[in-house]
Amino acid sequence: MHLCFIDESGTPPSHPNPDKPYFTLGAAIIRDSDWRGIAHDIQGFCTSNGLRGEMKWRYFAPHNSSADNPMLEKSAEERKALSRRFAHIIAKSPITIIACVTDIGAAFEYASVTDQQGLYHFAYKPLSERFQYFLQDHKSLGITIADHRGRDNDRLFRAHHDTLISGVGSTISGYNRFIEGLFLQDSCHSIGIQVADFVAGAIHRAYSTKDGELASILKPRIRKKPDGSLQGHGIVHHPRDKFRSDLARRTPGGAVAPTP
Repeated sequence: MHLCFIDESGTPPSHPNPDKPYFTLGAAIIRDSDWRGIAHDIQGFCTSNGLRGEMKWRYFAPHNSSADNPMLEKSAEERKALSRRFAHIIAKSPITIIACVTDIGAAFEYASVTDQQGLYHFAYKPLSERFQYFLQDHKSLGITIADHRGRDNDRLFRAHHDTLISGVGSTISGYNRFIEGLFLQDSCHSIGIQVADFVAGAIHRAYSTKDGELASILKPRIRKKPDGSLQGHGIVHHPRDKFRSDLARRTPGGAVAPTP
């Protein structure tokens, strides 16, 4: 059985913003028998670096001064070095990464996307489909686990997930490999969600800025086609027919390519 931990790159916007064209959902897929070893490695990383608390993507930012940040006393250079080491731990672990990068402007052209929740649901569908395809490839069953986002958001997200799972028709994928419904957990209590948060942040940064270094480190863990390509398999551009790659400050095809 496989566990699919899901998190997003920051709060979904309530309307398009030309300065922030993308929204990213990232996922870390972990086989149940591998979870304990991965958790041990990440806990060891935290212990060896004197980090006590949740490993959030935003905490690695050089100017983050949140009182809950375990890297509060670390310099910008130290945080950057820690982010590289954390990325290498993920890259060496038996984890499969999938992500959906959504063109926010194009998404809001759809009648179903009118607010933050609609955008989140819009991005979740292709991500959940890739998890189903992964499970089919591995002849396995799976469970999805996402970050708790508040009572109303959680209720609507569960309903959306249930609609996808139980739906039929030409535009609905079969989810016969999914077990139960959607599980929601506070990220502070889930190493898997913390990994997904880092994955989403690194891939989002590669698309939104010129900095694809961490995404490049993670690239070996991203789900690939037999020919080694990522797009449409491990990285989904959504909506595919309206996705504007020209908005990226770095071309998506090279966003997670190894640095020269």
